[in-house]
Amino acid sequence: MPPTMKDKILDAAEKRVRGAGFSAMSFRDLASDVGIKSASVHYHFPTKPDLGEALVDRYTSQFKEELEQIDTASLQTALDSYVALYSQALVLDETICLCAIMGAEAIGLPKNVNQKTKAFFKMNRMWLLDLFQRHSVQNPEDTSCLIVAALEGGMIVASSSDDRAMFDQIAKAAIRSIARI
Repeated sequence: MPPTMKDKILDAAEKRVRGAGFSAMSFRDLASDVGIKSASVHYHFPTKPDLGEALVDRYTSQFKEELEQIDTASLQTALDSYVALYSQALVLDETICLCAIMGAEAIGLPKNVNQKTKAFFKMNRMWLLDLFQRHSVQNPEDTSCLIVAALEGGMIVASSSDDRAMFDQIAKAAIRSIARI
């Protein structure tokens, strides 16, 4: 089934936000990206906060589907697969995790978008918490928070340094030292 105009707008918005941030994205830019008038973007998403909320909802749903596919029988294998999800989201000079950029902009985000971004991070922490509890990792709540923070922060540092190896180094250190594997 071909993508709907709403999907095309969301795709264009995600690319722009992941590359330059939510505040830098405009409906006019999105309209140009998909070949429609700005009013048509407003037809699908009346306001920028509406678009931001739909964008984070879609990203969270897609990420959740990926999380549900991870085999959690082995802690190391599960963590390697989890880190791989973040690694796939990091494309130097182009994009980082949508919620990493949204989290970095949290102070200026509309309330509804910020709440959806918080829900993304909570989903990740809860997934890790469950994993760590099942594998008897010490301090599972603290450890889940630290892993998410290390990976999200690692993406931002690697992107701003234009050095993907920084993300890989941070991810390995987080898994090794925080999860005590």
